[in-house]
Amino acid sequence: MDAQTLQEFFFWCMIVNFGIYCLTAIAVVAMRDFVCRTQEWFFAVDRKTSHKLIQRYLASYKLLITVFNFAPWIALLIINR
Repeated sequence: MDAQTLQEFFFWCMIVNFGIYCLTAIAVVAMRDFVCRTQEWFFAVDRKTSHKLIQRYLASYKLLITVFNFAPWIALLIINR
């Protein structure tokens, strides 16, 4: 596998993961009550804790996208120049 193929792989991984992140964030904003009720039902947590869990999930997912997709893609861009 050459560096160009690897660069394209990380780029598309980043695009797919960012799309999932955006859809999740939009769903949380648009259907906040439904998401909180679902969290309460699945995990037996109150609404305040549910909000914290959702925010922590979104922040963690964004960090993981940056570390495992964006940073390697940027590194490969720099190497291929």
